[in-house]
Amino acid sequence: MLLRGGEVAAGVKQGISLCLTSVIPSLFVFLIFADFLALTDVGDILFRPLRFLGAVFGVPAATVPVILLSLIGGYPVGAKMLARMVREGRLQPRTAERLLCFCVNCSPSFLIAGVALPCFGSVKIGAVMYGCQAAAAVLTGLLARAGKGETPSAGGDREELRMGYLQGFVAAVTEAGKSMFVICCFVLVFSVISHAMEFLPGGAVWTGLLEVTVGCAGLPGLPGMEMLILATIYTAFGGVCVWMQAACFLRGTGVRMRKFVFLRGIYVLASLLLTVFFVRKLELPLPVFATSGDPAPVGGAATLGASVLLVALCLMLLISRKKCDKIGAGRSAGKGSRGTAAEEGFGEKRPVRPAH
Repeated sequence: MLLRGGEVAAGVKQGISLCLTSVIPSLFVFLIFADFLALTDVGDILFRPLRFLGAVFGVPAATVPVILLSLIGGYPVGAKMLARMVREGRLQPRTAERLLCFCVNCSPSFLIAGVALPCFGSVKIGAVMYGCQAAAAVLTGLLARAGKGETPSAGGDREELRMGYLQGFVAAVTEAGKSMFVICCFVLVFSVISHAMEFLPGGAVWTGLLEVTVGCAGLPGLPGMEMLILATIYTAFGGVCVWMQAACFLRGTGVRMRKFVFLRGIYVLASLLLTVFFVRKLELPLPVFATSGDPAPVGGAATLGASVLLVALCLMLLISRKKCDKIGAGRSAGKGSRGTAAEEGFGEKRPVRPAH
């Protein structure tokens, strides 16, 4: 850091730029949506017709929203929702370990707007990449089921007292703000590491395995097929940064990531083979050389000033949350009430209704 202070500063600036232009606009609103569904009964109502998917993967029907939202929300959404369910006693850690294997997926918005458009200038290639990675997730889920050690209903029949819609929305915004702040911190750290690796022989190729956003931003300018292969590997692998985010959300839950790491290789290989096959089968054109290295802005992305205000809001929420926790702890100590479940890390205190 002392010898290469300029490179460290450049890495931080690049990480901040990625957070403001890509990570926050594509994830923050969806994190609010996922938390709102988990805290209220809206998720049960919306996904009730698809509860049969739980039997397909050998998991409780209550985890179907986690599976579906992880396919469209982006990498950390699935891990965050699984951690919440384990802490609330609605899911056993062993079942969460199997779900984790196929519930850490790249969002279609990032694949299309952040990868396909700046690299290939094609929405169709992004759609093919997303479809192939979704198929790889299904295959990985079926393989993870082969090693299950419990019944599909284990840990999934416990009912809980849901929040009202207004209270749930406030809690969802608070939780999403805290999670978004942590995600951005990891992006900044791995952006610095990735930037430092670019000075090593072949370091630019390995940066995408550390931080997927940084790696994909450096792909334009390479030959078309090479870009396709590297983009697929980067986005399917997720990057060490994403793995650390998942580990951060899962800390204290007893959920181990060994099976996830083992099956991730199969996930990446299946995604790569399917993507190359269908791109060639559909005869989608690949550019010989791309001309733009700037990631395309995600649809609906906020302005730079609004994103800066959003980061400031996350910090305010963290500070206010600590104060509220202290006040709530003092009140609960006086009441001595039973049936209160306290989440660790990013969770919150919520009343739980005993199982019938």
